[in-house]
Amino acid sequence: MRHSCAIILYLCLAVVCNLKTYGQTTVNPDSLASDFSYLVKQLELTHPDPYSGFGGKVFFHKQAFDLTNDIRRNKYTTQQFFDKISAFLANLNDGHTLLIRPNTGERNKASLFPIVAKVIPDELIIRGVLPENKVFLGSRILGVNGVSTDSLLKAVGTLKACENIYGQYSLLNTYLSHSDFILKLFPETKDKIYLNIETPDGIKTDIPIPLLSMDTLKKCPKAQLPRWDVIPTNYMSYQFMDKAKDIMLLKLTRVMARENFETMIHGNWPKSYEQMRQFYKQTLSKEMPTDTAEALNGLPSFSETFYQMLTEMKKEKARTLIIDLRGNGGGWTPITLPSLYQLFGDKYIETDMDTRFYRLLSPLYLLKTNQSLEEFNQGHNSEFQLGDYTFEEDRPDTASIITKRKYFIENCMSDTKPKLEKQQGKPVYTPENIYVVTDERTFSAAFHYAFYLWKMGATIVGIPCMQAPNTFMEQTPFQLPYTQLNGSISNSMQIFLPPNDRRAKTFWPDLMPTYDDYKRYQFDIHSEIRYLLDQIEQKK
Repeated sequence: MRHSCAIILYLCLAVVCNLKTYGQTTVNPDSLASDFSYLVKQLELTHPDPYSGFGGKVFFHKQAFDLTNDIRRNKYTTQQFFDKISAFLANLNDGHTLLIRPNTGERNKASLFPIVAKVIPDELIIRGVLPENKVFLGSRILGVNGVSTDSLLKAVGTLKACENIYGQYSLLNTYLSHSDFILKLFPETKDKIYLNIETPDGIKTDIPIPLLSMDTLKKCPKAQLPRWDVIPTNYMSYQFMDKAKDIMLLKLTRVMARENFETMIHGNWPKSYEQMRQFYKQTLSKEMPTDTAEALNGLPSFSETFYQMLTEMKKEKARTLIIDLRGNGGGWTPITLPSLYQLFGDKYIETDMDTRFYRLLSPLYLLKTNQSLEEFNQGHNSEFQLGDYTFEEDRPDTASIITKRKYFIENCMSDTKPKLEKQQGKPVYTPENIYVVTDERTFSAAFHYAFYLWKMGATIVGIPCMQAPNTFMEQTPFQLPYTQLNGSISNSMQIFLPPNDRRAKTFWPDLMPTYDDYKRYQFDIHSEIRYLLDQIEQKK
């Protein structure tokens, strides 16, 4: 046991202290220390609880003091400074408080290990390798160079904030191929590592994984797990999954649409156009029109898309809806709420989700929302001061359903409000069965959507999310004055479940495929969907 703990401690220290850098020019230590001091101040002003993860306020400031002295005494590059700050923030266990990796222009010169993994419940399996190792696709990954996966998970948990073990799985999945992670863990490594695996047939062995330059790797053929080609691929698309048109699948890769960008632009939120341009480029794979109205109209509407899908389901009397949130990193929770009303009508409005968000009012938050403290108080009929938590008194809601419905429709984030009003409290269509498929990358607003659907009776299927139900939430952006590095700080605390609930930190699905299930589907990338479809078929 002592030996195991010593290995974990060594790995953690090695990674935090010695991560390889890509930009090799050091930065003035006093300037970096000033940037870090600015971040510490903003954490205290903005984050709802920056102290508990460090063991309390005294220990938060002690670690900040130690890191400040370390920064002043050494010469660090921007990349090394980023690594130091990320390790400091990892103590918060908060996936929304982070520094964004600097773009040093050197990343493409890096070397990588040609290995791609896939997270499944409680383990990693091989998803992609060089062709000569094709026979090992689907094998369990037990460790690297004799160091167990459990130890590696603990090591990556010191590098970046993770809210639960599946956040660590997701991070390790990313870092397995990175030479800056692996080579510092194993400094004796020169040109290859040994991946410790267990094959689908139960044979334990080690396979060499060579270190390749990025240019070489791009030219290499790759062997990957099969991919069922009937799943919709657009970021927000739907289709029937059977000839009888009884099962509809909605694929969502982001929780962003026309509605949230309209809100941002009409509210004059900072960097609204920049974010919309990025969404066009990264998600829609096209350039954003220069005309604002044209750009907004070129975006799909979440409410309209969902309405059209339910209308088709109603026409066919389809009994089952599958909402696929795998790989969905989130976006804007409010744009999903009208779809819950479309699904359930007044039942949704009258259902107590029993969720709490406790926001801390700060200068950064008001800057993000482009409002003064006075404007915030006017809009909320409150008398809060900076530094206050926006607690609200719990009062019984005695309003009539008509009043509640009217208030919901008037204030929801939807561009199809006339259609919502036309529902008159009735659902557009409610399928008999609703399933939500998640994986470890289902995060933030995507997790919220899964949770709300679960509260309304949906069945969660797949892999636990890296997002914890009880955690910090809502990103507030900041920029460090000297290095100009960008990041975000959570400005609210979310409590979705009682602290002693087994799902309070890890949102365990109702149905989780086993390793044997993945093996049965030849470890297909879409095994979770195929598994669910078989489960549905067995219920008939």
